[in-house]
Amino acid sequence: MTVRVDSRGLPVTAMSAAEVASIDCFTGHLLRMDRGAESILEDAKTFPETPLIQLCAAAFCLFGQTRPSDRAALNYLKTAEPMLILATEREQRLHRAFSLWAHQDHLGACDVLEDITRCWPRDLLAAKISEFLYYILGQQHEGPRFLQHMSQLAYANQGDPGFLAMHAFAHELCGDLPQAQRAVDRALQLEPTQPWAHHCVAHIYLRRGDTREAVETLESYLPIWIAAGRVIHCHNAWHLAVAHLDVLDLERALDLYSRHVWNITPESIGEQIDAIALLWRLEMAGMEIGHLWEPIADRVEAHVNEHYMPFLDAQFVYALARSGRMAVVNAWLTGVTQRAAAPDEEARRSWAPVGKALIEASAALAVGDAARSAALLDSVMSDVTIVGGSDAQVDLFRQAYFSSLVQCGRKADAKSYWSTVIANRNLSELDRHRLGLAGG
Repeated sequence: MTVRVDSRGLPVTAMSAAEVASIDCFTGHLLRMDRGAESILEDAKTFPETPLIQLCAAAFCLFGQTRPSDRAALNYLKTAEPMLILATEREQRLHRAFSLWAHQDHLGACDVLEDITRCWPRDLLAAKISEFLYYILGQQHEGPRFLQHMSQLAYANQGDPGFLAMHAFAHELCGDLPQAQRAVDRALQLEPTQPWAHHCVAHIYLRRGDTREAVETLESYLPIWIAAGRVIHCHNAWHLAVAHLDVLDLERALDLYSRHVWNITPESIGEQIDAIALLWRLEMAGMEIGHLWEPIADRVEAHVNEHYMPFLDAQFVYALARSGRMAVVNAWLTGVTQRAAAPDEEARRSWAPVGKALIEASAALAVGDAARSAALLDSVMSDVTIVGGSDAQVDLFRQAYFSSLVQCGRKADAKSYWSTVIANRNLSELDRHRLGLAGG
């Protein structure tokens, strides 16, 4: 094997230009969250002795967030292991990071990936995977770390739209909307169809409360997302549906759910979570959902023993409880108690102090026990961003807390809490509706 250089000037252990092109292709698709990243699995068969291709295949599987996908990733990592003796230092470090990721040591994996980008600041594969690990750890909670990481890489990547979209997102998570807007505008100047930049635009609109402009702009992007990768198509369509909810257009939000969010790749964790979060929000806005919970519950029941992160579990148990599957919910909550009592860092960091109460509260609210839900959430809402997900996604739990407070008669607390949530943004029609429910 020889050392070649990829399109970003990074060292790659490979025999041919085709292998390097495969890695470049995977990195480019991943930065866009675009269709085609999955071809790395076929390339791993075609080039079984190229370490970085095996590592990229492992990373693709690890995005799956399930035990089967983790096991598939471990197989690719095992295949790559004998090759490491002749591999570059960068590839050896990536193997270490992905191995930690595969064993749910997300903090450790972040440390290694950040060290990699210090040595090779053009390594946007490591940077993009870091972005996802911050999501697992709670992107808003990890926002300052995310922003510091991206800012260190800015000079080396200022002409890359995929990087600029990540940098914009980090600024938004930290509340610096002017900087976020500048970065995302530059990304879209360079690549108007960049779907991850569109994702950041959706976040900026939500943070500002620019609901009407959000609907108009995001609707114009929808045809682009349909042609992009399924994950970003689904999630950006979810953002569009949330924008319609903010202007109380519940029917269009439900139409987007049916056409673009649910039941295209229902085995996908991302699709399941976007579907649950949208139906839950629709319910809290006053729409009857009924039978729509059943097909989602059929899918999420398979995750009962996984406990990947509290952000997922809270939504899974809500969907199961809404479909009446209380035996599964009770088994799930037993597993959550065990997960929170485990001796690892993530249990101490998020599951025990916040996650367990959030998951139990979600189950309680789903069956109408709003008083128990509110009581459980009272002490953890200030730290809820640590459970995983982005700021926009964690908003679901803020809305659920508000709904619990209203439903159990604590309307003054509900009004006070929601007034704090909306303090730095324009009020949407949905915000005004909520304040009305709280007597405001």
